[in-house]
Amino acid sequence: MTFQSVILQVPTTRAAWEYVYSLYSYFGVACGVVTFAIIFYFCARYRSKIETSLSPLDPRTRENRDSKWKGVALIYLLMAIVLITVGSQSIATYNAMSTVPDSPNTLHINVIAHQFAWTFVYPNGFTSEDLAVVPTNTIVVFNVTSRDVYHQFGIPYFRVKTDAIPGRVNQVWIETTDAGNFTVQCFELCGVGHATMIGTLSIVDPATFSQWYASTSPGGI
Repeated sequence: MTFQSVILQVPTTRAAWEYVYSLYSYFGVACGVVTFAIIFYFCARYRSKIETSLSPLDPRTRENRDSKWKGVALIYLLMAIVLITVGSQSIATYNAMSTVPDSPNTLHINVIAHQFAWTFVYPNGFTSEDLAVVPTNTIVVFNVTSRDVYHQFGIPYFRVKTDAIPGRVNQVWIETTDAGNFTVQCFELCGVGHATMIGTLSIVDPATFSQWYASTSPGGI
């Protein structure tokens, strides 16, 4: 059983993380509605009445209060179901996204962060500054590191990011879908030019990518 077919029923990194976000959102709204409904019910059910002769210390009041344990147990049970559900889905998503899929069409690109730009290095040795071109319907693995300070490589559209640390390589992957240009940016304050550390991920059709890649040469543009 695979992650895509059993857990989330979605093939892309963007859809996977949005599924988890939606799950938290739905449960959050549901819990809020139930909580306020209980509060309003208690306010109406146990509001103070002039004719009430029982005090909070009256034994009969204590007996009535202690007899409500079933309601408390139900609330704890519902809380456990919610926490287990969102927790298991979060862990499953994180584990799946942490494992690079083994696919024959996987494209590996080395990413070197530096103040204040991104250098992309392709398998043939070609390097590009602040622009990564990849084909549609392809698994792209970014091997991320830094040559100076700490950075954080992220692609907001695909909901992925990872640390760029000197002397260490961290992997993050996406599965491309439709063609288009998407922002690549640094998510960790890395100096005065942090806000300008923005690149572009250009997703093109396979034919266009093959033609572009064939025209590249080691060393850069």
